[in-house]
Amino acid sequence: MISISKLISWFIIVNMDKQRQYPGTEKLTQMKLMFLLYYVQGTFLALYGQKAFSNDVVAWKYGPAIAVVHQRFRGKRFVTGTVTNEDDVNYRDVNQDDRLLKIVFEVQETFGNKTAAELSRQTMRERPWKVTPQSGVIDPEVLADYFKKHIVEIDD
Repeated sequence: MISISKLISWFIIVNMDKQRQYPGTEKLTQMKLMFLLYYVQGTFLALYGQKAFSNDVVAWKYGPAIAVVHQRFRGKRFVTGTVTNEDDVNYRDVNQDDRLLKIVFEVQETFGNKTAAELSRQTMRERPWKVTPQSGVIDPEVLADYFKKHIVEIDD
């Protein structure tokens, strides 16, 4: 299991690199970051039967959310701007974990070009959010089961 801060740094750095390479790339928002982390958690659970990070994913009004991310970026729409030395270290830590790196890369490639609004609509159509009472914790078993059946391609 890895600290969610390391995953946050990874997505921030990747988004900022994409903005440099492709001007016009949408800046990473707090909301979109939470959806990307939701997909990381679900994929990791489906593939490895354990959480990628310890924080709960909850069913908020506009889709899955992670309270610590919301608290960290309270009052900010965008989570990018400057990269700290800690972000660089965190980014490298994620890149050294082959299983995790494969997942964050695939999540970024699959969902990173969608807007926060598109991801909100998408996640609210998915069973883990739909069956969880608002503000309730999304059950990791429900998340794993859904991702195994609908999101992740598992080679037998």
